[in-house]
Amino acid sequence: MIAHWMMVLGPWFWVVVGLVLLVLEILVPGTMFLWFGVAALIVGALSFVIDFSWQNEFILFAILSLISVIAGRYILSKTAKGSTDKPLLNERVQALVGNIYQLDEPIVNGQGRVKVRDSYWRIKGPDCPQGSRVKVVGGEGTMLDVELVD
Repeated sequence: MIAHWMMVLGPWFWVVVGLVLLVLEILVPGTMFLWFGVAALIVGALSFVIDFSWQNEFILFAILSLISVIAGRYILSKTAKGSTDKPLLNERVQALVGNIYQLDEPIVNGQGRVKVRDSYWRIKGPDCPQGSRVKVVGGEGTMLDVELVD
């Protein structure tokens, strides 16, 4: 069936397939269809210049797909590493580790709250009175682990 459409449409088959894959890329999250769409468009462009058999077009598409996926992942990994000036933006707990805060409320039975900028965080650590200074040493989720500084 596909071979029939390849014969009927000729090089336009690959252009259509490439455009359909690029449209799918817009509709589906991720970047996987992009690389296959690029490979199909390249095969289509080459098919206008060079007369390939449909078997060779599929082989070329497979090779170009593999190359474009590998190249795309390499490019994305290189650009993603240095793409932000705030690497801990989505790592809120890790961004707070090492900071020292003064308790607005005492830590009772190992649990309490501390105000960090404009929000309150639940904390766990040694019991201590209001006004004590604590250092964030870790945490998970919305719970910070603290130790007494004073």
